[in-house]
Amino acid sequence: MHIEILTIGDELLDGLTVDGNAARLGRMLDPVGLRLSRRTSVRDRIPDIVAAMTEIASRAEVCIVSGGLGPTSDDLTVDALAVAAGVPLFEDPEVWARIVARFDGRAPTANNRRQARVPEGGRALQSEIGTAPGIELTLGQCTFFLLPGVPREFQWHLDAHVLPLLRERIGERLPPRSRILRFVGIGESAIGARIERLALPPELAVAYRVRDLDIEVRVRGADPDAVADAATRIAAAGEETFVGEGDVSLVELVLEACRRNGLTLATAESCTGGLVGSLLTAVPGASDVFRGGIIAYANAVKTQVLGVPPLVLESHGAVSEACAAAMASGARRVLGADVAVAVTGIAGPAGGTPEKPVGTVCLAWSGGGLDRVTTVLLRGDRDRIRLLSASRALDGIRRGLARTGAGA
Repeated sequence: MHIEILTIGDELLDGLTVDGNAARLGRMLDPVGLRLSRRTSVRDRIPDIVAAMTEIASRAEVCIVSGGLGPTSDDLTVDALAVAAGVPLFEDPEVWARIVARFDGRAPTANNRRQARVPEGGRALQSEIGTAPGIELTLGQCTFFLLPGVPREFQWHLDAHVLPLLRERIGERLPPRSRILRFVGIGESAIGARIERLALPPELAVAYRVRDLDIEVRVRGADPDAVADAATRIAAAGEETFVGEGDVSLVELVLEACRRNGLTLATAESCTGGLVGSLLTAVPGASDVFRGGIIAYANAVKTQVLGVPPLVLESHGAVSEACAAAMASGARRVLGADVAVAVTGIAGPAGGTPEKPVGTVCLAWSGGGLDRVTTVLLRGDRDRIRLLSASRALDGIRRGLARTGAGA
């Protein structure tokens, strides 16, 4: 099925708003075996919108339109669709009644009546979470879905209106299959080289994406058995760097492994400035595992709070395995945790030396049978180095528990 998305708004093309709705649509389509064929963005100008709709209608079967359904004068999507279809607009009394009801006794503005207009031959798609309804209208061979650009409302309409229609159109036809595998602690080129050596069947498509904490590998094909076999081989090729499939999260895996084994967790962070703790506490329910973290950015905090011996700092420096080990054991003691991880390094852009260049990061794990220290040299700008450091810190817990059998 040929599906396109048309996003509308000056703010998108001026860089004032990041368009995430195309990504939301793509993520919704993949599990049912569908993919976006093309993405178009235009400004808030009726001629531009009409031209885009007319062109899309000549080649697509379905077009999802995002944005321009609000109550203000620059919300022109409904007007443009009526022009493209050559039909008049009418006020739908049921839509207006719903809009009035949403104001809960307050008087809607005159501008809100704009949101009750529907092109003749079209159908209003009622909303339960916003004043703007969606609109469905077939233009030529293409069914247009006009959806609000507000991300929450856009997603609601996808789930409530668009996905059911697409499933109905797919019917019993076998869609292509895809599997998503995630890897941590390995570069994109390195995992790519391992997968290339597998010589997978040419009819399978393999794509790579660098995410915040991991590498995502997607394998897709029409034969579900071939896809499943390829996924098994790819996971094996990744060996210990393979985290899991689908939407599995490294942070969730770490928390669940600790939870399963009755282990509490603490952090001691220098160059990451609390990023590891932030990632952990972003997961609901983390409080039953995560005791807390100490941001020991200054050497005085390392010694006075975490108990790092001054001699360690004098002899080895703050960016050293000896300092990281002392930080980890100090965090365990101060916060009363079973397991602790510590990170100290040089995130840059300044501060590097020939002996310890920018990107040098020392990590240590303490307790739960994970006692270990390591030094890595990470590449990228400051933000990337900090993110990679946090990823290595969390993955060290995952791997350590797997080695001891606690992560099984």
